[in-house]
Amino acid sequence: MREISGAFAQAQRMTLADNESFLVPLEDEANPSPAYPTALLAQQLPSQAVCVRVAIDEAGTVMSSTPAVQPPECPALDAADTAFFDAVAHAVAQWHYEPGLRCVFPDAKTKEQTVGSCGGYREIPQAVSLTYRFVFEQKDGRGSVRMSQ
Repeated sequence: MREISGAFAQAQRMTLADNESFLVPLEDEANPSPAYPTALLAQQLPSQAVCVRVAIDEAGTVMSSTPAVQPPECPALDAADTAFFDAVAHAVAQWHYEPGLRCVFPDAKTKEQTVGSCGGYREIPQAVSLTYRFVFEQKDGRGSVRMSQ
């Protein structure tokens, strides 16, 4: 699951003109994954989904992360889930991105002919928020975490 919103401080969706496109921030391949909380392994909990909204500034730096509740894929957190969210928040605080870009082209036709880049036209770094879903699972006493759609 990945949801993208622009201008995270105002929590509103970005609106693009006909001659504009948006390039999603690119995650650094070295971004660490969350770790299954060791203290919870003995509890043998069922699979647990945790969703987080990550606010990224114009430079590609993570500014904050907050729980994202979007039932049924992203349930509300209860007491046990707090440790899972803390594991996610700890990992994403270390993440880095190439900034998201608003590309401004001379006209809509030029935009349609330029795919996957700003093509040398005007690039405006954009603050955005991305929503991620992590699934914490346990098998044979070992915890694992995967990013899920």
